[in-house]
Amino acid sequence: MNAKLNLLTLLIGLLACSIVFAQPAMNTKHLVIIGASYAAEWENPNLPGYTVTNKGIGGQESSDLRARFESDVLALKPNTVMIWGHYNDIVRASADKMPAAKQKAQDNYRWMTEQARAAGIEVILLTELTIPIPDTFKENATAWVAGLLGKRDYRSQKNEQIKAVNVWLREYARAQKIKLIDLETALDSGNGTRKVEYTRDDNSHVSPAGYQTITSYVTAQLAR
Repeated sequence: MNAKLNLLTLLIGLLACSIVFAQPAMNTKHLVIIGASYAAEWENPNLPGYTVTNKGIGGQESSDLRARFESDVLALKPNTVMIWGHYNDIVRASADKMPAAKQKAQDNYRWMTEQARAAGIEVILLTELTIPIPDTFKENATAWVAGLLGKRDYRSQKNEQIKAVNVWLREYARAQKIKLIDLETALDSGNGTRKVEYTRDDNSHVSPAGYQTITSYVTAQLAR
């Protein structure tokens, strides 16, 4: 009798454990990441509580994300969408086209957010990464001389515009009560640009160390 009772107690315990350990999987949410190459090369990061589908495509601008938003996000019916990407809008725009490029990016962010919310999908916005400028004597001296000549470094010009859209994103997310993950700040070197070690040799794409930092930071932000 005692042996049967002990066996029954053991079976109940094993069943209870299986339910407990299965619970996180049952609560896993589906998250779609949409963006350009920065998003694509992040692949499918391990974000606790989420099953990730990466819909990043290299070389795209925010209008390209908008054009495929229905097929690559809405049709999948995820719980959450993470939108990352106005870098190409900015770096490809000439000075005279820059105001229109920034406005286009803002309009596309708004449209994608509205479409996702209408479908009951939680939106997470990501600020864009800056172009690294090493904080070295040579770089600082070159910038100083260029300033005397009335010139500005290409990277500084583009970073100013990338940051301007990031400022708008923060304000928009705050006003609309949307979760925002501030990658610009997370990867900042302290001089207002991305850490050099977070960039590959092309001075643009994200290095493995950069993606490790991004994954750790995003994981912490999602847990808040």
